[in-house]
Amino acid sequence: MQIDDRQNLFLGLDIGGTKCAAVVGRGDGQIVQRVQWDSQAERGPEAMIDDLCASGLELIARHPGIVAAGAAVGGPLDAERGIVQSPPNLPGWRGIALKEILADRLRVPVGVEHDAAACCLAEFRWGAGRGTTRLVYLTCGTGFGAGIVIDGKIYRGAGGKSAEIGHARFREDGPEAFGKRGSVEAFCAGASLGKIAAWKFPRRWAFPPAAETLAELWRGGDAEAGEVIQINARAIGEVCANLGDLLRPNAILLGSLATHLGQSWVEIVRRKFQEEVLPDTDCRVEPAGLGARLQDCSALAVAVGV
Repeated sequence: MQIDDRQNLFLGLDIGGTKCAAVVGRGDGQIVQRVQWDSQAERGPEAMIDDLCASGLELIARHPGIVAAGAAVGGPLDAERGIVQSPPNLPGWRGIALKEILADRLRVPVGVEHDAAACCLAEFRWGAGRGTTRLVYLTCGTGFGAGIVIDGKIYRGAGGKSAEIGHARFREDGPEAFGKRGSVEAFCAGASLGKIAAWKFPRRWAFPPAAETLAELWRGGDAEAGEVIQINARAIGEVCANLGDLLRPNAILLGSLATHLGQSWVEIVRRKFQEEVLPDTDCRVEPAGLGARLQDCSALAVAVGV
């Protein structure tokens, strides 16, 4: 349909393991109304989808100009058919035909996209990725996902499969995440900071400390917390260098950790990237530009592209 008119309204559904949100916005990325609630993901997909549809229908009734809806959800998934396949943070979401269900119940055209890819598209349209032709976004949050936009279109694998980087092997040893010890997600996700601490310093941290605790200790000059932050940031820098060499993007944008840990953390990532990447790679590494609006804009970007 490819509607991108500032006069049209779109419905965005941001689906996460901790919280969900429904937004109404315009084709220029401006949010008109927003509703948020706790996911209570342990209830399973049926209850969560009921909540999404109830909020979506209420917003559609309030804003009769809505022409399409978009949903951003964690992968793996078949984005072309809109089928969700067991995201780690959504128990029971196995083979859920989300696109079909939402289209049937909301009665508007619906698109479903991997949350990292949706964020990348939003940054390409309205954020720090404007003007690029090849853009990568790394979530650096609860999980570690990668979204790729090439010439204005989200890159998907064969069969519409979402690009997945968290499950890839990074080290032979390390903390465990995404069902694999030493995986990229185990070193690079924001939620893995505590796992790194318990793995690296088990005598001090028998159980993973909260990421916020580690960040506070790091800012206070704690050496072991500083090493944890270094391990995480340098690992992300290595991943950025691999993506820089492989994809030759104009930019790689960093998600949640860049916001929560700030410029000092970004500089560690950037230095490692520059150490590892091919010298002729013309790629910048920087925080995502949409800040707190990114998750809402990500779902909206999917709707605009339906």
